Amino acid sequence: MKKILFILLLPLWIFAQSPLDDLIDEVIELNTQSQNQTSSQDLLKLSERKLAIFRKIATTLIQTQPSPSPTLAHTIEALQLTMQNASQVQSPLLLARNTLELNTLLTQKAFEDFVVLIHKRNNALTTQSHIKSIISSTLQKLKDYDHIPTKNLTAKQKEEISSKQAQFEIFVASYVEILSYLNANAKLLIPRSIWSNFNLPSLLNLITNALPESIASLGVAKTLLSLSIFITLFFFRQIIAHLLLKSLGYLSRFLKSQEIQDQIRRHIAKPILMLIIISSFAISLTILAYPKPASPDFLMWVNASYIIALSWLAILLFKGYGIAILGSLAEKNNTFRREVINLLLKITYFLIILIALLILLKNFGFNISALIASLGIGGLAVAFAVKDMLANFFASVVLLFDNSFNQGDWIVCGDIEGTVVEMGLRRTTIRTFDNAMLFVPNSLLANSSVRNWNRRKVGRRIKMQIGVTYSSTPDQIRSCIKDIYQMLLNHPQIAKENDERPPLSHYELDLKQNIVSLDDLLGYKSNLFVVLDEFADSSINILVYCFSTTIKWGEWLDVRQDVMLKIMDIVASHNLSFAFPSQSVYIEEMPKVSLLQS
Repeated sequence: MKKILFILLLPLWIFAQSPLDDLIDEVIELNTQSQNQTSSQDLLKLSERKLAIFRKIATTLIQTQPSPSPTLAHTIEALQLTMQNASQVQSPLLLARNTLELNTLLTQKAFEDFVVLIHKRNNALTTQSHIKSIISSTLQKLKDYDHIPTKNLTAKQKEEISSKQAQFEIFVASYVEILSYLNANAKLLIPRSIWSNFNLPSLLNLITNALPESIASLGVAKTLLSLSIFITLFFFRQIIAHLLLKSLGYLSRFLKSQEIQDQIRRHIAKPILMLIIISSFAISLTILAYPKPASPDFLMWVNASYIIALSWLAILLFKGYGIAILGSLAEKNNTFRREVINLLLKITYFLIILIALLILLKNFGFNISALIASLGIGGLAVAFAVKDMLANFFASVVLLFDNSFNQGDWIVCGDIEGTVVEMGLRRTTIRTFDNAMLFVPNSLLANSSVRNWNRRKVGRRIKMQIGVTYSSTPDQIRSCIKDIYQMLLNHPQIAKENDERPPLSHYELDLKQNIVSLDDLLGYKSNLFVVLDEFADSSINILVYCFSTTIKWGEWLDVRQDVMLKIMDIVASHNLSFAFPSQSVYIEEMPKVSLLQS
């Protein structure tokens, strides 16, 4: 068996024994050993050893420059010619042996071409799909080897060829296993360092030749190049950051304040500086490690640092310029609701953090697809755990589309009353009139009746009762009511039915005027009543019911005060008196009282 394996592997040892070839030989040897193993524990150990070798192959394949062997191509051509001669002289055994040897060489040539193609097409734009396409093409070549002719062989010759055929199948299966691993881990073949796109060996060789002979070495050249790059990036980080910030200058037109622009730039400079420092460390340490690849753990943490810094930069960019752009849109378009801006900002922040978290997990080796799929298994438990959070989130969407209130509106919901400050994804903040801040879950507002005092165009109610004494005559009361009514009709800040309405601002309202009452829909109130209301216990009450043209509370207080003072003048002009709460006691018969004479 070992002699047969030696014959099959002989072409590999003849042509070139590179580190990559040594690793492939180890895989073939392990696969040969596994044929004689029956213990599941031993097979598991062999599989673990193979997996470790596969990782080394992926790293070595990228780090080792391919050197195609011209001898291999010439040998294949010579062997094909020999097979033709063997066919002519009718030598079945020689033809079968040569076919096996040719298939072995063609398998090696297919893998060699694969390595060359990977290095040729591997650059900064290479994706996993490109790598997988090359691997698929190579795997197809390994399946298309020539059939071994055994028709005219003797029984002993067939046994010999059959044994060699079994070893050849192990040989091919080893290459298939390697390529299958690389296909499943195509990301390992993509350049992860900036130096993958530069001719680093030539640069290091140039530096070595420039050094004095006493210190000229690869280690010194790597150290000098590494320190030069680190010092350059570190000490010029402020200049590089300034140039990057300059490229964002076109966004400044959305910001009116120079002070705000400066603050945003100062904040953005921090993650940019972080990115520059991370790059300087990563590049320097990668050069020091050459020609060995950088440690996978080191690359993993470098990538994690990049992800965090870029996410930080994205949040600050959106927090600064994003808010300014959306605010500019809202300022130009009055129909653009501030709640939409606020909700968009919060959703964007959430998406940036979520995407960054998923990329981080992917970077640390987690299977994101399996993680997302596992949510289906534990979906019920998660739903119970976050049901309130989800209820509040969907309630915020309902409130947004329902348009029950806007930021700045004065609302009342149960015992909650105040001005809406901000509507978030989970809760709405309300400032009460005693200057306290309330944090109300959105689900409570969505499922309760909300009184919105700001949803009116004209009309804030003034309602009062004027109590005059019972000594008032009917004529005095009639005249008083008439004069109060006339005073309200003439008052410029009291709404009247014939007041001019502003034109409708939207065609939908024009279409709705025959379906619903636009006055009630938009909030126009102009009712005006001054009537004798009731005979109370201690007064005759006159009801005054009207609406001010303003809906602002402070202006409404001034209007009501002016109306009350004018009513006082009218009551006094008719010689009427305001009644005070009082109670009269009538005694039908006085008790007889006897006076004692002294």
